Amino acid sequence: MVQYQPSQEQRDLIADIDGALTAILPLSRLNESPQESAATWAALEDLGIFGLAAPEAVGGAALGAVEEVLLAAALGRRLASPSVFATLGAVHANIHAPTPVLKRTSPAYQNRRGVVVMVDCGATNALLLRTADSATIHLIDTKQMELEGNPWLDRLCVRSDAGPPIATLGAAGLLRLRLIDAAALAGIAGATLDAAAGYARMREQFGRPIGSFQAVKHHCANMAVAARKAIDLVTYAAVAADQARPDAAFLADSAFIIAAQGAIDNAGRNIQIHGGIGFSDEADAHLFLKRGQLLATIGGGVEAALERIAIVAAA
Repeated sequence: MVQYQPSQEQRDLIADIDGALTAILPLSRLNESPQESAATWAALEDLGIFGLAAPEAVGGAALGAVEEVLLAAALGRRLASPSVFATLGAVHANIHAPTPVLKRTSPAYQNRRGVVVMVDCGATNALLLRTADSATIHLIDTKQMELEGNPWLDRLCVRSDAGPPIATLGAAGLLRLRLIDAAALAGIAGATLDAAAGYARMREQFGRPIGSFQAVKHHCANMAVAARKAIDLVTYAAVAADQARPDAAFLADSAFIIAAQGAIDNAGRNIQIHGGIGFSDEADAHLFLKRGQLLATIGGGVEAALERIAIVAAA
């Protein structure tokens, strides 16, 4: 039987984990620090999320892309730090030589000048370096230069190079990594929809909830469509990856584009629906917009995904 979306069993498995994430990753933690605390990392490790898709040979559960994207979407809804997603993706690398255990991995990307920009560079011992068409893992030390006044709510560090890689993600690993990117962004699209709709039901103006006004209804309806498109295409692409279908990479890139657009657009609309409070630093709305933009950049950007799709279309 042809499968297009996750089974109920797969959804139930991640729903159990999702319930635990609510207590581990409250949005209020981001008011203290953009990075996850040692206690949060320990709780996530105890929950077993980093072994979910790891091979059984290293103690993992070896679950498929579907379970992994459902988990990544749940983490995206709660604005898990970029290092959490990089650590999830690192399990798909082909290690070249014996290395220390890579418990925490910071993401990085090369800008147009070839400078390595590290994101969320806290207490990690490895780096997942992304380019438009590759991903490699490097061991790092603590001698980084932190950028001051960064706007992303995550510590940014720069390096002239990352040194030789200890591992490389092949085609299958890159596919899983891009699915994680897309799922995290789809999670943001869904979370901002819920936040906007919840506020529209609660906030009253002229004696009635603002959600009853046509202009607000239109925004919420557009947000609902964007969020649904994002998560449905992400999970469809994950099913294709688990089935080893030839169009899986094409679908993953398509999902990333739709999810990135949905996350950023919905985050902007969420701020607008919240009105004056939505533009303030005290509200949570701006956190989703900044994190969505950051995750899209780490993932290589929409332009790179469009170029890969164009190459497939021209073949």
